Amino acid sequence: MPENGLSATEEAHVQQAADDAFRVLTGEKDELPPPRDRFLETLRQATLQAPLHSLVVAFLLGALITRRR
Repeated sequence: MPENGLSATEEAHVQQAADDAFRVLTGEKDELPPPRDRFLETLRQATLQAPLHSLVVAFLLGALITRRR
């Protein structure tokens, strides 16, 4: 573990946030994407980071709930 106490993934997230903030401050990037895009990006990131077995369980629960209706 690095001396700052962050894992490699956390450090990458911090670096990405700092880079984005710099681009916003210098005017290279719009401040916030539209709400729909933010939601989709958040959902995409959560899906990429979620363990496979959690996704399978969520899918099966969704399928069961849909079949009961």
